[in-house]
Amino acid sequence: MNTIKALAGVLLLCSATAVFAQQQGTIDFHPINCVRGGEMTVLQMSVQDKGLLRVYFRRAGATDWCSVDGTNRGPLSSITLPKFDDGDEIEYYFVVIDGKQVVAKSPQIYRAKATASCDANVARHVMSLPMECLPAGSNPIADSLAAGYALNSTTGVDPRFASPDRPQ
Repeated sequence: MNTIKALAGVLLLCSATAVFAQQQGTIDFHPINCVRGGEMTVLQMSVQDKGLLRVYFRRAGATDWCSVDGTNRGPLSSITLPKFDDGDEIEYYFVVIDGKQVVAKSPQIYRAKATASCDANVARHVMSLPMECLPAGSNPIADSLAAGYALNSTTGVDPRFASPDRPQ
């Protein structure tokens, strides 16, 4: 009797996995083996599903993953990675997120090395501040933003009524 229950459980799990695999979207990406050191590399891919396109990346051997959001335009989708120094080796993979659900993901984790002679596409005239992916406490931009968000008012005055146009 226990054997039948176990077998039924395994069959149910296999069928659920097969249904999930059929519903999973795809991200068509041709891997690159290098990124240009000191430049923001643009990765291009084709995405079938609607949602937020995101790349997770880390330096090879690191434990924490960082992420950057891209532009999901179907077959013309792209993501711009931050700058890496020559010699850095990175790992990365893609996901498409719809709300809180992952609707597509890359089939593997890719690797690339930052070199000065790489011919990968790079972003020119970018109007964004590249934030380096560093451990907590060692990233000056992220730390200053966190400190600013953590500040509380010490005046006790409601800022909506602090204007001279609206005296209390």
